[in-house]
Amino acid sequence: MPIWRRLFPNTLKIRLIMAYITLLMVPLCVAIFYLFQHFESIRQKDMMDQMSERMQQVHTSLTDMMAFAYKANIMLSQDESLIQIMDDPDKYDPLDRKKAIESKMFGINNSFFFHQTELYFRFIDRKGHVYTSYAPNGKLTNGLKEMQDWQNKLQNGSHPYRWVADDWNDVNGSQGSKLLSLYTILDDQLRGNFGLARISINIQEWFRSTLKDSPANKDLTIFTGQGEIVLQSNESAFRMDLMQRIMSARASEGHFEDERALSLVNFTYLEELDWYVVSQMPLSELQQEIQRLRLIAFFFLAILVIVFVLVTIFLSARMTEPLYVLERSMEEASDKKLNVKISIGKGATDEVRSLGESFNRMIDDVVVLINKLKLEERLKQAVRFQMLLSQMNPHFLLNTLNTVKWMARKEKQEAIAGICTSLGFILEASLSSEIELVTLKEEIKLLRSYESIQAFRFRDHFTIHYEMDESVQYALVPKFSLQPLVENSMTHGFDAAKGRCTIWVRAKAEGSELILEVEDNGIGMEEAARRPVRRSGHGIGLSNLRERLQLLFKREGSIDFVSGAEGTLVRVQLPLLIATPYSQEGDGGHVDGFAGGR
Repeated sequence: MPIWRRLFPNTLKIRLIMAYITLLMVPLCVAIFYLFQHFESIRQKDMMDQMSERMQQVHTSLTDMMAFAYKANIMLSQDESLIQIMDDPDKYDPLDRKKAIESKMFGINNSFFFHQTELYFRFIDRKGHVYTSYAPNGKLTNGLKEMQDWQNKLQNGSHPYRWVADDWNDVNGSQGSKLLSLYTILDDQLRGNFGLARISINIQEWFRSTLKDSPANKDLTIFTGQGEIVLQSNESAFRMDLMQRIMSARASEGHFEDERALSLVNFTYLEELDWYVVSQMPLSELQQEIQRLRLIAFFFLAILVIVFVLVTIFLSARMTEPLYVLERSMEEASDKKLNVKISIGKGATDEVRSLGESFNRMIDDVVVLINKLKLEERLKQAVRFQMLLSQMNPHFLLNTLNTVKWMARKEKQEAIAGICTSLGFILEASLSSEIELVTLKEEIKLLRSYESIQAFRFRDHFTIHYEMDESVQYALVPKFSLQPLVENSMTHGFDAAKGRCTIWVRAKAEGSELILEVEDNGIGMEEAARRPVRRSGHGIGLSNLRERLQLLFKREGSIDFVSGAEGTLVRVQLPLLIATPYSQEGDGGHVDGFAGGR
């Protein structure tokens, strides 16, 4: 026996448990796994959406700061008093001029009160005077040369302004070393160029305030289009391959999964600054959350499995225990000669109770049937004994016929010897009671023996014509099936006053059926019915043949009569059964071969 068969025997309990695991638990586990995979993808997409939303906020914050710088530039260009002071600074006292310009700078910052980041202003007029809204790190010097450098750079550009992302921080007490500065030319339609302005933002202070609103485990990095890091929340170096991947995307925004660092990456691009702002979120947070939910789910699943397995074992035990009792009872039935009954407990289910009652009824029925079989066997033995006794007289008759035949031959009475031979052949066939079916060839031989006997009775007043296909000569037919049909034609259809009677015997195959026909040219069935009955036992041969056909072939065998004004046709329909012999030797069956004295 295979090992797996010993471990998992073919019992109902094991089948119930395996069916439960296969049909319920396995699909349930697959469904949970799929749901977790689906939940993980949804959660990852949700995190991507949150990161994209946060990146959009960062982008908007930077854009707003730049917009405030633009707006401050417009306000400066439209301030008439500021234009007059910077256009001709020598008309004003240096201290008053400085206070007036710083007041303008302070007023602009106050107008942006709700803006979190302060703007740092630095102006240079045409005379090279420098004005700031903040205390510088060092002493202010003549800015005329600086003004010329700014002016040349701005005039050579495509716009009258320029953003400098890594401007040096000269604000005293300000954290960080970099400023984001807007350099622009201050001009008026009437006076033309009246100075230069630098409007700066402390980008590092903005970056720190931005990180306060971001998740603790999210890294934020800003780098330029030339691959230089501007700001980053994590001190570790930003990978060059990740930077190249972002820049090669050439998209204003996007996101992807970094398989190397196991993180989600989201980025946005600021064209005016040529900056890439990148945020990274490690997948470990997502995995920890999914793992925690997975452990909880599989914990409850394990409890569910254990409960269901215990319930299945309990129910299967309740179901299989009565079956084991039934099995043991059936094994004991033969040893105790069917003297076994199943006792059904009160707690048994209706199905088990019905099964036990059916078994008890079956035992009772089997006992009754066995008693009937014993009785039938005794009756059969009695009938067999009577049949053996009844065979004594036919054997005595065969021996007597054999004696008459030899006496006739001794007296040279060949006709009497021929009758004895034919009658002996028919008697021998009738003694073989074990054989019900014979070949059509043997049946024709029996019919010819009957014909030879009737020829002495009717002399030459009838003729039998045989029409038989060679293909059906070994077809099986009931013994003595043609003889009663021919006898019926001779007895009821023959009228000696009308002359010679002709009988046709035909045999042919039609598909899977054998057709036997006996036709005569006699007076017909209606005329024969009006004639007086000449002997007792009228119709016994035909009724006997009809019953034998029913017993042997059921509905597949039939006999039909077709009667006309001149003659009757009897048609017998049987299944076509061919039994070709292995060898065909001799034509035994004459009285000469009979053994006498039995």
